[in-house]
Amino acid sequence: MIFETRRPAAERMNGTGPTARIDGRAPGHLSWKFVSLILLAAFLVNAVIALVGLPEVRRPLTLTYSMNFGDLYDLIAKSLDDGSGYRVDPATGKTMLREPGYPLLLAAVFKLGGYGLEQARIVCVVLALGAALVLLRFTQNITGDAMTALAAALLFLLYPGVLVAEARAGIEIPSIFTVLLFMLVLHHAVEKQCLWRYWAAGLLLGLAVLVRSEVLLFPLFLLVYFFVGARGWAERRKVVERVAVLALGAAVVMSPWIIRNYFLVHEFVPTATVAGVAAQEGLYTCENAASGEPFWLEQENAGLERAELATQLGKPFVGPYYQLFYTPHDEVAFNHALLNQVSTEYRRHPALLARCAAKNVFFNFWFLGKSWQSTLLNVMVQVPLLGLAIGGAAVLRRRGLLSKVSIALLYILYIPAVHAPIIAHARHSMLIVPFLVPLAAVSLVSAWRALRMQNSGAPLQQSATATTGE
Repeated sequence: MIFETRRPAAERMNGTGPTARIDGRAPGHLSWKFVSLILLAAFLVNAVIALVGLPEVRRPLTLTYSMNFGDLYDLIAKSLDDGSGYRVDPATGKTMLREPGYPLLLAAVFKLGGYGLEQARIVCVVLALGAALVLLRFTQNITGDAMTALAAALLFLLYPGVLVAEARAGIEIPSIFTVLLFMLVLHHAVEKQCLWRYWAAGLLLGLAVLVRSEVLLFPLFLLVYFFVGARGWAERRKVVERVAVLALGAAVVMSPWIIRNYFLVHEFVPTATVAGVAAQEGLYTCENAASGEPFWLEQENAGLERAELATQLGKPFVGPYYQLFYTPHDEVAFNHALLNQVSTEYRRHPALLARCAAKNVFFNFWFLGKSWQSTLLNVMVQVPLLGLAIGGAAVLRRRGLLSKVSIALLYILYIPAVHAPIIAHARHSMLIVPFLVPLAAVSLVSAWRALRMQNSGAPLQQSATATTGE
C-alpha cells in the first residue's frame, strides 16, 4: 500500500513541491492471522514461565515473592468444595472477610480437578490470556492502531508482575480480567451514549466488585468527571441518569451477596470485612517502619496487634495474622473496632494521615515489597513502565487523542487514591498495570516508527498520519 503524507495546505492547493510518498503496509492494519500467531507465542511463553519456570525457582524467591496460596481465597474455596459453607475453616463461623467471586471460581475448579496450587495457576494463566485479548480490543478502540494494540497485549502477557501474579495464583489476575471487561464496555457506553450500554457496564462492574472491591466507588469519580465536563444542566441531568443506571446494574449483581450478609449479621455489608485489617495494617506499618526491617515482619507485628485488640474485646478467635471468629457478628464488630481505632488516630493527628497517604501514593503503591530485595526488583520493573506510560500520554496529548484515554487515566488515579489512607504495596499496583501498558505501547510504537522513518530518510513531520494509525 502507498501512503500520501500530509503536506502544507498551500502546497497541496497550488501543486508546488513534490508529494512525499511512503511505501509499506498501513501501520493501523495487521492481519488477524499474524496477530493470533504472535499472541499464541507470547501466551506459550507466559504459560511456561508461570507454570514451570517460576515454580521451579520458588525456593530462592521465597523471601522475595511468595509463590504459595495467600489471603484466604483458597481456604474459603476448599471449605465450599468440602460442603462446609462460606468460611475459612470448618471450626470457625461463616465469613465475609473476602469477596465471593474468586473463591467461588476456585471452588468450581477444585471440584473438577481437586485442591491444589497448580490448578489455580492454570486458571490465572487462562484469565491472563482473556485479559490480554480484552486489552487488545480496548487499546484498539482507544488508539485506532492495531500495532499499538498488539504491543500492549504483548507487554501485558510478558510483564514480570503479571507472571508473578499468575504463579502465586492470587486475586490480581481475576480482578484485572473483570475490570478490563467493565472498562471495555464502559468505553463503548461513553462513546455511544446508550443507556443499555451503561446498564451492561454496571453488570460487569458488579462482577468486578464481587472479585475485588477497590473498584466499587469508581462510579463516583466518573460522576464528578462527567458532571464537571458537561455543558449545561440538561447534559448534567443525562450524566446523572447514566451513572445511576451504571450503579443500578452493579447493585443488581451484588445483591445476592449483600442479602446473604444481611441475613447473617443484620447489617449492610456490600463487599468484605477486611477493610479494618487493611486500615490498621497501613497505620501500623506507617508508624513503625524501621530502616532495614523487612515489610513482612511489620505485617506480622500488625497482626499481633490486631490479635491483642481482639483479646481485649473478649471475642474468641483463631489465627495470628487474620483473626478468624466463631460468629459473623464478632467478625463485623471487630472490623468496626479496627476502623474506629484508625479513624480516631488520624483525626487526632492529621499530619500523620498526610504523611502516610503521601508515602503510600508516591512510593509504597508502586514499589514496596515484602523485603528490600523485592522492593529493589519492583523499582527496576516498575520505573521503566511508568516512564513509558508518561511518555505515551505525552504522545497522545500531542496528537490530540488524550481524551480517548481519559477514563483509563481516571482509573489510574483512582486506585492509588483508594489505597492512600489504608495500606499500599506493589501488589496493589497490579490493578492498574493493564491501563498503563497501552500508554507504554503508544510510547514504544511511536519511538519505533520515528526511528524507522528517520532511517528511511523521510521527514519526521510527514509521518504524523502514519504514527496515529489514521
